[in-house]
Amino acid sequence: MNFLSPAFFLFFPAVALCFFLLPQRARPWCLLAASALFCLWAGVECLLFLLCAALVTYAGARLLENRSQRGRRAVLILALLLLFGTLFLFKYLSFTLSLTQRLLALTGRPCSIASPELILPVGISFYLFMAAGYLIDVYRGDRAAQRSFPLLVLFLSFFPHLVSGPIDRSGLMDLLRTPPAFDYDRFRAGLLRFLWGAFKKLCIADRLAILVNAVFAAPEQFGALQVFAAACAFSVQIYCDFSAYSDMALGVASAMGIPLMENFRTPYFSRSIGEFWRRWHISLSSWFRDYLYIPLGGSRRGSGRKYCNILIVFAVSGLWHGAGLTFLVWGLLNGAYQAAGGLTAGLRSRCRQALGLRDDSPVTRWWQMLVTFLLSTLAWVFFKAASLSSALAVLRGMVSGPLLVRPILANTGLDRGECLVALLCLAALLAVDLLSLRRRVCERFLTLPRPLRWVLVLALLLTVAVFGVYGTGYDAQDFIYFKF
Repeated sequence: MNFLSPAFFLFFPAVALCFFLLPQRARPWCLLAASALFCLWAGVECLLFLLCAALVTYAGARLLENRSQRGRRAVLILALLLLFGTLFLFKYLSFTLSLTQRLLALTGRPCSIASPELILPVGISFYLFMAAGYLIDVYRGDRAAQRSFPLLVLFLSFFPHLVSGPIDRSGLMDLLRTPPAFDYDRFRAGLLRFLWGAFKKLCIADRLAILVNAVFAAPEQFGALQVFAAACAFSVQIYCDFSAYSDMALGVASAMGIPLMENFRTPYFSRSIGEFWRRWHISLSSWFRDYLYIPLGGSRRGSGRKYCNILIVFAVSGLWHGAGLTFLVWGLLNGAYQAAGGLTAGLRSRCRQALGLRDDSPVTRWWQMLVTFLLSTLAWVFFKAASLSSALAVLRGMVSGPLLVRPILANTGLDRGECLVALLCLAALLAVDLLSLRRRVCERFLTLPRPLRWVLVLALLLTVAVFGVYGTGYDAQDFIYFKF
């Protein structure tokens, strides 16, 4: 079950109705039952695995409060090894065995290593990181260990963020323990945000996915500009896809009065890759900052150590996204961008001064945004491609062969009408993102006259209903981050 499945449109109204009709002390139990049912939809084994992870986390946190410093460190290490060891088993074992076989073959000692077929439990990368963050918080003394096992389970399994985050912090448990009363303005704002997420997913991301998949599958059939356009389209697709899920997750949670951590803040308006990662998947980026980058030493031990730490963090971030060399290259590229940006900051500043450009001038800002988008697009090629050879084929396609292969839209799966719809929807997205730079769009929307609000909502609903359906034979795309 995902947010756009028919089952969810029956599930959520029933959950919300029960939630608000029950007395406050019973509402966490309602959310726990709903989250268990949501998890069961993916299979009994997924729920059992989550309960085992919660048991390790609960026991580890309680033991951390009753041990000496040396004992506490041992408990933390053991609990983290159990959590991340399980993640390694399900997500990285096959990749590690395959890589080992390749390395042995290169040394002249080929061998065959059987790789077990393990199904990745739903949401494992997200809730295990939440569990690890909570354990580290308890170890540091930032919060007390949770006495209520059901509340800890609810914290890890809360259904809006279960599958693809955000990776929230342990403070969420306090909100889940005492959910607020029904608030009409908050409820309608949450539903509006959910609708906006559905628009981004169904009208933009899934439409662009048709073109992107076609070009990435056979880049040699297209011209350089077409391949480049497809790479840019994937940058937009993955933003609309993942931010759409986050919008819907935050909308559902907010409707019930439980705010989750913001996960995106117009990342493609960033002026550097460092700023981009402070505005993209914020919950994951901040997790790596607080629990990996800073413990490694951060920027406190000189620039050389700083950039080394950045590369380590982004290598780990790449592998978190997927067990493959393409994800590792993607992560290292983003780390290298930041190192190069830091090392050349002075030179670039002097160049701007020589050209008479101020750091805060519109030309400088938009140029930096463009460069940041192009650099991230180059890295996204490795994220999207099935293999390193496929990624290199796409990159070659951008710089070799004819500029265009006519007819331009042939073999892309989209006709002129579909492209026009995509462009109009992108224009709407751009307008909303530009407005959000100054003020939260939802708050501004709710201040509009009631008739105008209804017109805009109905127009958005109609757009999703009409242009979010692609006809016979269309295969709806899953959310990209579901596989992580």
